[in-house]
Amino acid sequence: MVRVNRVRRIIRKIDPWTVLKVTFVLNFIVALTIVLGFSILWVLLVNAGVPQGLEDIARRLALLDQDASLVGNIEPLFSSVVFLATVYLLTQTALATIGAFFYNLVSDLVGGIEVVVLEETYNDAQNQTLENTQEEHQDNKETMLMTFSNTLKNLKNEEDEKE
Repeated sequence: MVRVNRVRRIIRKIDPWTVLKVTFVLNFIVALTIVLGFSILWVLLVNAGVPQGLEDIARRLALLDQDASLVGNIEPLFSSVVFLATVYLLTQTALATIGAFFYNLVSDLVGGIEVVVLEETYNDAQNQTLENTQEEHQDNKETMLMTFSNTLKNLKNEEDEKE
């Protein structure tokens, strides 16, 4: 049988170094996802002919000269995406680490965050009952064997006395 207790725990301190490491890794994964997602999206759009279609529409509306190109050199676009992903990575990591410092300062004044946790303990009564039943069964076997052996001894003694 499972017994559930409600236990209250208080989080008084968060290690800023741990927050820095964890948020850096998580934000690195997000930034990498953004860059790779943009790259895949760009390749799909180029294969579908979307940038060339936009250039044709701009030329027809006389918004773009015949020699000019909207997409021309794509390196500045990709470098700006990588730059923005890096800025995102660094700012989010810094904000989370600074947040951990501020939490530690405030938790000294307020006392921290109280969390209620359910703690499960397994009742050993069932296991003990099973063990007790097995012990009783073993005791009953021993008692039967002793009784049987005593009966045999008594019968043997009676036969010896008759002779």
